[in-house]
Amino acid sequence: MRYVAMVGGRRVTIELESNSYERRIIVDGTPLDVDWQQFAGAPPGLARGSFTGRYSLLINHRSYELCVRYIERENGALRYEVILNGVPYDVQVEDEREQALAGLTTGVREAGDMPVKAPMPGLVVNLPLQIGEQVERGGTVVVLEAMKMENDLPAPRSGIVKELRVTPGQAVNQGQILAIIGD
Repeated sequence: MRYVAMVGGRRVTIELESNSYERRIIVDGTPLDVDWQQFAGAPPGLARGSFTGRYSLLINHRSYELCVRYIERENGALRYEVILNGVPYDVQVEDEREQALAGLTTGVREAGDMPVKAPMPGLVVNLPLQIGEQVERGGTVVVLEAMKMENDLPAPRSGIVKELRVTPGQAVNQGQILAIIGD
């Protein structure tokens, strides 16, 4: 899985590779052999998959102490406070899927026909709107199942649903136009 992290205003790309024998991460194209062991757990009630606690971390045979505290989910990204060998960092982490979904509603015009495209291959689960219905920018137009998760695909602008080019149960490709929002 590939992630994008913002660490102190710097964008870092992280790719995780693991098998039963080793764990590797690739940070901005540089492969690193890593091993970690959690030695203090997460508080109860924290979302599964949110790595919170104290860790012993080995990167290329060098040891680090790492404390991670989940802060909040902000605009699709998970925000953490990370203390690495006593130095605190504010870190925001977003996976590829979240990045693709966030990119659907940025930098768009507010007039003319705008397509809603599939950000990844998947299966159409639901079409909550019908042709002719009004939708606000960011409102759900199509629900797409991809990578075992349901993703609400937002309207790129406020307007009327002019076309629905898919039906529930239909498989779609990345970049395929699913609907048209217009005046």
